[in-house]
Order: sequence, then C-alpha cells, then structure tokens
Amino acid sequence: MSIVNRTSVLRVIALEISEDGAVSKKQMKIDRDSQLENTLLQADYPDIRVATIDIPQQQLDQYQQAMVEHSLSKRIAYDGVEYILVGASASAKNGKYYAVDAAHAKTIAQRFRFWPEAAMTYFGILVSPCKVCIEIPDARVVVVRDHELGTNDCRGWIRRSYFERLHLADRHFYQFRMSFENTQAKGSFKIMEDDVADALSVDFIIPRSSCKPDFKKPECVRQCPNAAGRLSGQFSNGRVVIGIREISRDLQFSSSYTLVEHAPLNSIETEIKPIAMAAVEKVKTAIASNDFTELFRILGISEEVELLRSDETVTDPEHTSSEHTVVEAVLKADSTGYWAKHPFVNSHLQRTLAKWAFKLCTAGGFTLPAFALADDGYLVLHDGRIYSGSDWIPEWHAITSLASERMLVVRYPIRTKGDLLPVKALDASTMLDSLMRHLAKQKCSMDSAAVNEIIDQQLRLVGALTLHSDTAKKNGGDYDFDWICVVEGTRFPLFVEDRFRHAPSGENTKNKQSKKESPWWNLPQVAYSAKGNAIGAITDLKTSCLAAGRPDLANRCAIELQKALDQLKWGVEPNQEEIGKIRQEVGTAPWLKLKRIKRVSDLPLQIPTAPTDRIGALYNHVRKELYEFFADVRPLEDFRGAICGGTYDRDMLKEAGMISTVYAVNIGLLAEKRHDYEKAVAEAQSKLDAFPISKASTSKEAANERRVLVRKRNQAQAALHFYEERSRQELRNLINIVRKWAERKEDRPLDWLTALWDIACKSRRWDQRENRRLNTGSIAFYAFPQYLVDMIVERTGGRPITVALPSLVDGEVTIDEAGSVYLVDEVSDGAGSLVRRQTLLLQVIGDGRLVTDNGRTYHVRPFPVQPGQAQIRNGRLELPNTQQRPGIPILKSN
Repeated sequence: MSIVNRTSVLRVIALEISEDGAVSKKQMKIDRDSQLENTLLQADYPDIRVATIDIPQQQLDQYQQAMVEHSLSKRIAYDGVEYILVGASASAKNGKYYAVDAAHAKTIAQRFRFWPEAAMTYFGILVSPCKVCIEIPDARVVVVRDHELGTNDCRGWIRRSYFERLHLADRHFYQFRMSFENTQAKGSFKIMEDDVADALSVDFIIPRSSCKPDFKKPECVRQCPNAAGRLSGQFSNGRVVIGIREISRDLQFSSSYTLVEHAPLNSIETEIKPIAMAAVEKVKTAIASNDFTELFRILGISEEVELLRSDETVTDPEHTSSEHTVVEAVLKADSTGYWAKHPFVNSHLQRTLAKWAFKLCTAGGFTLPAFALADDGYLVLHDGRIYSGSDWIPEWHAITSLASERMLVVRYPIRTKGDLLPVKALDASTMLDSLMRHLAKQKCSMDSAAVNEIIDQQLRLVGALTLHSDTAKKNGGDYDFDWICVVEGTRFPLFVEDRFRHAPSGENTKNKQSKKESPWWNLPQVAYSAKGNAIGAITDLKTSCLAAGRPDLANRCAIELQKALDQLKWGVEPNQEEIGKIRQEVGTAPWLKLKRIKRVSDLPLQIPTAPTDRIGALYNHVRKELYEFFADVRPLEDFRGAICGGTYDRDMLKEAGMISTVYAVNIGLLAEKRHDYEKAVAEAQSKLDAFPISKASTSKEAANERRVLVRKRNQAQAALHFYEERSRQELRNLINIVRKWAERKEDRPLDWLTALWDIACKSRRWDQRENRRLNTGSIAFYAFPQYLVDMIVERTGGRPITVALPSLVDGEVTIDEAGSVYLVDEVSDGAGSLVRRQTLLLQVIGDGRLVTDNGRTYHVRPFPVQPGQAQIRNGRLELPNTQQRPGIPILKSN
C-alpha cells in the first residue's frame, strides 16, 4: 500500500466557450484543489491531461445554445492535445465541465457505461480533492445490498488496519471516495475491526447505493471461515484507491431566515429577538475595547470570510493561534486598533460586518450545533459469529451528544416546515436495552459491557448525529455525509414545541422515478441542460410567499424546489411557468434585496413590511440598534512607515513594480467588466420602471411589451450575478499568482515586502466616477501575509498570530522583462528525465495590449515596454522609461 504521490504533475488547463461557440483559454488556477491533487483521477491516470471547460451561465438564445453545444461536441485542440468532453462535478450547474485527452476519453466514458447523465452527475467522484488518498495494490471489496452487514444508504465499512494507515482520528464518521475495478463509489465509512474483516475475508464492505453508477458484476455466495456463515454480494479483488474527503467534527452553523421564517411569533419575540439584541451589545462592547478576538468570535468571521481561506491546520509553537485570513490575523495582532483604519483591512472588515448585520436582522444571529448525519449500523464478531444491524433505533429518535431531550433536525435547503424533523434524544439506558434486544433476536448472548463497547466505537461518533433512515428521508437526508444542524428544545422551547404540534399536510420526497438515460452522443446536450441553478431563486421565492402570507404558494414552490434538486439525476425540471406566476403574484420580500450590501450603513433603518412578514418585523426591530462601525478610514500615507527595515536594490524595485502593475491591470479589467454589467442592469431596470404597470392591462400588446422588459431585466441581473461569481474566482486566482510569485522570495522576504509596501503606499489610483482614490495596498497583504503580520506585532507590541493559507501547486512564478508571468515547474519528458516547463499565466505586452491568458485584451496605443517600476496615477498606467500613459479600468474596491 502507498500514499498517492501529491507532487505528481497533473496540470489542468482552463478553457471557455463564448456565446458564439468560440473556444479560448482562461486563466489557469494554481491552487491544489483546482489542479486535482489528491483525487482518484490523479491516482488512476497519472498521465491524463485534463481541461475544465466553462460555458456562459446566463440564458442563451436558440442559436447561441446550438453553437455552444456544437463546440462541446468537438475535439478541442490546445497545445498539441485534443480534449474531449467526459463529465462534470457539482459545478455543472455553473456551466463548468471536464474534458480529457483523446487517449483517455473512451476509458473514462466506460467507467460511466457511456451514460451521459451518470457522467454529469458522478464524474465529480473522480475529481473530488481528498484530505488523504492511498492506493492498495490488492484489496478485497464486497458490494452488498443496502442494510446487509450493518450498512445503510451510501454507508459502508473499512477494515481498521487500513484505516490506521490513513492517520486519521478514531471514532469519527468519514466521507470517502473510492475507485476499484473500473468503477467508483462514494459515501461514508465506519470502521470494522480486523477480526470481523478476517472472518468475512473482506477489507471493504460497500452498499450498492454507494456505487455510481451501479456495479455491474454477478452476485455470488461465498463461505466465510471461522464459522462466520455465508456472505452474499458482488466481489472484487485487486487494486483499490481510497480517499477520505471529510471527517465529522464539532461545528456550529449560523441561523438563517429560511429557518426562522418557520418559528412561531412567540418564539421570535421571546427567544430569538433577545439573542439578537444581546449580540448587538456584545459587538458594541468588543469594538469599544478593540477586542477583535471577541469580535470575530461573535461574527464567526473565520467560517464566513473566504479570503485566503484554508482547511489546513497550521501549527507553530511560536504563535498563539492559527488564523484563516490575513485580515483577521492583522486585526488580532494589532494592539493599537489603528490597523482597522487601513483602507484594505477596513474594506474587508466592513463587508464582514455587513454580512453579519444582514444575518442578525433577518435570522437573529444565533448559531446551532451542526453534525454529520450518521446511521445506526453496527457490525461485530462474537463467539465466531457475525452479528449486524441497521435501522434498529426507534423512528423519530436520535443518538446525539446534546443534552436536550427534544430537538429539531434541520437539513438545508429547507423546503417546508415539515423538513424540521421533531426528534427525541435516545438516552443511554434505552439505547443499551434496544441494542441488546436487537442482538438477542439474532441469538447473541453478548453482555452489557461488550454491547456498550459497540455503542462507544460504532454509534456515539464525534461530530455525528444518528437517525433511523426512514426519519432521515423525511427531509431528504441519506448517509453520504449530509451536514445537519439542530434546534435544541433547551434553548428554543417554544420553537420546538410549535413544530412538535405541527401536522404537515403531506410529504415532499425525492422524485425517485426511473433515472433518465440518454445516448452518449447527446453528452453535450445533457451537459448544457445541467447548467443553471434555480435552487436559490426558488428558495427565496418560497420565502417571499411566506412573507406575503401565502403558505399555499410556498408549498407549491417547495414542489418546484424539489424538482430543481432532482433535476439532472432523475430527469425532472422545475415548472418555470408555475414559478413565474407565483413570482408575479407575491413579488419579492423587500429585505431580500439587501443581501449583497457592503456596509452596515447601506441597510435602511426601516423597510415596509406586510403584517404576515415575520422576518421583516424582526429586521425592523433589530436594525435600529445598529450603527456604522469603523467609519474612520485613513489614507495609505499614514501607514507608509509601518513596514520598514528591509533593504532592496533597483532591480528588486523594478520586479516588484512589475508584479504590482500586472496585479493592478487585471484588477482593473475585472472592475471594468463588472461596471458594464451593472450599467446594463441599471438601464434595463430604468426601462422597466418607466413602463406603467396599468398600461400592461390595457392590451395584449402592452402586456407582451412589459414581459419583454421584465425578461431583459432578469437576463441582465442574471448576467451580473454570474459575472460576480466568475470575477471572485478570477480574483482568487490572481491573488494565488501573487502568492506564488512571493514564494520564490523567501530568502529575503522582508526586503521584498518593503519594496512592495513602498510602491503600494505611493500609488495614486483614482476612481474618476466616484472621485476617490482606489488603491488599498492589498498586494502586500496577499504576497507576504505572515511577514506583514509579524511586522505589525513588532511595531505595535501585539500578540503573534499564524496566518493559514491554502496550499498551491508546485513550481514558481516568474516575470520576464516584457511583463509576462509564467508558472515554471518540472515535468517528465517521458524518457525518465525532468524538463522545465513554462506556462503563461498573465501578460502585459508592449504592442499596446494588456493581456490575460483568457484571450481577452484591453487595447491601448502601441508603446515599447522596458523593465522597471510601474505605477498607476490618477487612472493612468505609468510604465518606466516611456511616455505612454494608457488609461486603466477603475475598480471600486480591491
């Protein structure tokens, strides 16, 4: 057995298809997850070539759709490699798919039995990054029917001796990805002891529901040694790759308006509002005392802010804690509180506070204990015989570490109030008695001490909550590592009591009919149909129905929401006509329009609400207690002397200036594009507002005219939303490129940081639309976050903080004299030697074009480029030793 080599090269390129079907290259992502490291695909096919393909997310007309589908169906040639579409992951809803080189395309298609819907739904198993991934040359796998040998829906067993080689904590619940015999499986594991595995002559027990698609092999019966009986199933002996993607752990989930909208009024008044008001006072106290540790604890900033977020643990005995973001680290390290006034730090702090304020006003700002949803299966060897069981606990009961006797189990998205499952905790003595009775039915004479050992090792798992599978299905749950959270009766007795008394009108179950199966040649068409994610929009429409006092319409939305959840797998689609009629009837709850605000001051003090709008009433009660926090922002010049002590020469200053220019230009390109989308939305909304609603009722032509205006407004809003998602990804990659460049400077980090800081603090980027300076000095925070935080600690006398950063691919980023940015790494030449490879990431070239590798250009007049310091002053790019001053697109914030 061996650990899959994390450093093996599987370079993934990124391509995109435009509305007219043209294929071009996108900026390559260089984080490890995007490069498919620690995946089954990397382990099974180390020499495979992979490309991601993005298509436009907005709605396309018939011609554009056809052009995109035709491009997806062709072999896409790039750098001498032909790529063929093979599947997608969960990102299919965002119009992102995977293609592989022609030599591997048929092999991958065979894994999914040339079934397009399966490839679109389950290819993600192969490309899911795992915490650890191991290869076992010769393992024994048996696929059994669900519930046999203590399995359950998507939950199986792993031999303990193999589990121990994963070096993971014991007594948890484990989400796995698995490859064996040209098929793949996913789900969750518990650990079976080696004596059980030996008695059954197996290493892994997998339920049929875990194999995606079904494992096609004849079922047979084998006699087990040691009088363990006979074992029926589909057997496989050979190479296995097993990856662990997630581990159950103690978590807290934030409350949401989709939960609180189901709370009774007396609960909102006496249980939820007091929590919200207490949170306001705690935040005010923390801010007044510059206690950012307490502030971030209240805000939950480590869980919500994605900036430089990492799931990896950083341990350093010289530091007192590990932080997920550089902003959080800076503020905790600063003992003066002055760094909250820095433009970059303040900008991100304001956004975090705005998100918190919206959640506080619409959801009460409380947290709920969260768990991985687990089953009650057990498997044990006693006196030479195998004993097992599943679904033996009573329905509507839970095995949990919580002290509350009654609780509501919540799984998102919430479709109806019936999805809040009212369950009772199974106490220790009842659980022991129930399990002993279940064993006694199998003629097992195990004593209570041995039964308690089963409970401790296989049932009371850290970070997991156990339900009977029939109970879990009531809100769509299974054991493929669903996350759930719990409303405790001890904290919210009125809320819990109200749900226990509520009798749902009917069940909204998954649409499990026959799975749709198209011919393989329709893979591009299936891929395109997988695009689009109506789940969020339908959920918010359901919320608007409840706010308007129309639970009948909310129930109709819940049916369409379930169709959206089942769309690709079960071949169903939401009824858009039905959704449109409901939207026309109820409109949008006014507070829902505030989800994307960037400052607390952008939240109106009062909003008009219907008497039936419980969330609106909560908003108006809480909002008046908030004011704008951290309003004082100081200019960059006030921080110029904060980072010093480094020594750099002119060549270093030139290179630092060049990376600053590349960074600023690409930030500007993102901003310019975003401004165009915002302008299109404003214009479409203006035309719709100018059309009188009363006129639409005067004639069929007028009604059609207004429908056209509504459709154009919706299309513009969707295009802006999709671009915002894309620009966030491109910004994150640009940040990673800066980080990758900085990694090569580790021999003199303080010197390079000082050079970047001097350039940033002298920059004069100006927003000509809003007449304000834009530069926030962000590049220095991204390039050398740990050294910057250490310098702040030294200058302010603060406490040391460790900044946790996501891991990037191997290689280094270099910049040539023409402003081209390359990723340089070593790859095999196929003959046993390593060669250096350069991959273009970004470029500023001297013929007048500012170019990124997605093929898009920003044109300026031709001019020669020479190496040296580059700056942006008053919206103009100033390059060294030239007279050229091209205009730069302006960004509202970094």
